[in-house]
Amino acid sequence: MAGSIRPAPSERIVMGGIGLGGRGSHDLGWMLNESDVQWVAVCDVRKDRRQAAKNTVDSKYGNKDCAAYGDMRQLLAERTDVDAVLIATGDRWHALASIMAMRAGKDVYCEKPAVRSRLA
Repeated sequence: MAGSIRPAPSERIVMGGIGLGGRGSHDLGWMLNESDVQWVAVCDVRKDRRQAAKNTVDSKYGNKDCAAYGDMRQLLAERTDVDAVLIATGDRWHALASIMAMRAGKDVYCEKPAVRSRLA
């Protein structure tokens, strides 16, 4: 978004992230710089990654409001305020996490591969 004016809350995309290791933390970093995105929740099965992502979000916003989850099912069930999720899990989890998120009414940002296939 052009300029330094922060969009009104009704014009922001409320985000959560699932799987915030290497690629996920990279994506989180650039998404945090978007003025029309508000991060409110992070999820990773690994506590160190979960805490690092939470710290990154909290540091950006100057508070401790970001919720941290160890189970994506809990984030998807509890966070009705989340509009969209970043999915950066291991490759074999992309499809399942994306389907679960969409069934929960979330928009999804997921980089390939979105499916696992076998070559004969």
